[in-house]
Amino acid sequence: MVTAPLFIIFAMVLFCMVKWGGTHPGVLAMGALFGLSLASTTFGAPILDGMETAMTSALSAVSNIAGGAR
Repeated sequence: MVTAPLFIIFAMVLFCMVKWGGTHPGVLAMGALFGLSLASTTFGAPILDGMETAMTSALSAVSNIAGGAR
């Protein structure tokens, strides 16, 4: 499942790639289509679960660092 923080991070990366990376929006749209087709296969669920776990732990680590700095 794609969560809101994961979507926001992906949206920021995509924006930066188009703005400063020289990537065209069509290339990113094609990548999104390939990603959606992969997600509909049996390989998609473990990949999405792993990404969600990684993003949750990364957000938790950043939250702990920010909370520890006060």
